[in-house]
Amino acid sequence: MHQSTTPLLDSALLLEGLHSRTEQAVLLHTYSPVTGERLCIAAAGVHDVRLRRELAFTPGAVDRLRRAPLDTDAPGLVMLANLAGHDASLRQDLRQIRSVQVALTDSPLPGWILVSVPVRRLPGAPAIPGAEPRVVAAVSILVPDHVAGDPLVAYGRLMRNAVQAAIDTSVVIPHHRFAAAQAA
Repeated sequence: MHQSTTPLLDSALLLEGLHSRTEQAVLLHTYSPVTGERLCIAAAGVHDVRLRRELAFTPGAVDRLRRAPLDTDAPGLVMLANLAGHDASLRQDLRQIRSVQVALTDSPLPGWILVSVPVRRLPGAPAIPGAEPRVVAAVSILVPDHVAGDPLVAYGRLMRNAVQAAIDTSVVIPHHRFAAAQAA
């Protein structure tokens, strides 16, 4: 049980857990319906020396990892595939992403790949009873491209399972100020 007071704290626990299991950088992206962009709102494991060096030598990569159009790379594509209604007509690539619930693309950082899964509710966020949750975010692992094949599939599976477990096992613990305001 996560003893936090906000979904972002529970999400940070999820990101740290995935980073410790994979030893890769893990990112949490959400999207802006106004701009049609995906935005990185949290990360774990980004202090790796190799990653920091490559980011320093690739102008613009940090900005593109922080913010990009939804149709640019894995985090945006996995959200885009799941934002459309189930009866909506989708491109073939988006239908496949929706089917497997994992997206894989090159990252904005040359030599690295993004593996992303959708998040339908942040861990610790309240669920709406009876409603099918919409995608609110994507969790991504930033992996050097020399890792290929089965490890990437395993990362996708691991992330899907970890996200679902975090959502299923986290408990919303209201902050005492909010509980007092609601009682008044």
